[in-house]
Amino acid sequence: MTKARKPCWTRCWGGAAVILAGHCLASPSLAFEAGAERALEIMRPDYRNYVGDIRPLTGKARGAASVLYMALVRPGASDPSRRENAPFLGPGALNDILYDPMLFETGASASWVRLLLDHEYFHARHLAGATCLPVPPPAPAPMEKHFFEAAAWGFNVAQARSGRYPGLSETEFREALDRYGEHYRALRTLTREDGGADAWESLSSRLRDPDSLLTTTGAAAPAAPAHLSGPGRSPAIP
Repeated sequence: MTKARKPCWTRCWGGAAVILAGHCLASPSLAFEAGAERALEIMRPDYRNYVGDIRPLTGKARGAASVLYMALVRPGASDPSRRENAPFLGPGALNDILYDPMLFETGASASWVRLLLDHEYFHARHLAGATCLPVPPPAPAPMEKHFFEAAAWGFNVAQARSGRYPGLSETEFREALDRYGEHYRALRTLTREDGGADAWESLSSRLRDPDSLLTTTGAAAPAAPAHLSGPGRSPAIP
């Protein structure tokens, strides 16, 4: 899940404008000129292996997600705040991406929209067991959340540094970097408090090397649970 964060933005949700301070950038609608699916396909031609549909939030779900950018949900679900809509997990899992149409009014760049789509693509691919980062065994919800998000934001940071999102502003890159750091530090604290020093060393070594998280063509998929996730297991649940 990608959620809005106050330090980098001035927000007045509920109909007023949301402004990116100090920047006048290309409209994010440019990233969706031929549809969200096309925007993601250009970056990730294989996305259909992990993402079934990309849809806007509507109705009550949109109002409930007032600080949401995008979220991953199980196919057909419309409200990412409901636990029963948590995305599926396991080999071959297919999930949907929901996005807040308000994103087009934020003043963010088209490159930021592409980064957010790529963020959810990574979540979908990770949950399907198609990255070099195994899905962790069941753990307390906060620990799972920070693990999934540290991995996805770390992936975004590495991709931004490699030039994947041309036109991304310094402020937008800083937000992604800050998110990565926040989740990484929170996961470290929770893991150590739980007495899992060895587990932290194993996790952190992978999270510190986000360039290597995706498998290469022909690489074997990592081991992943052979069942779909229950309602309580989801990086889309705050």
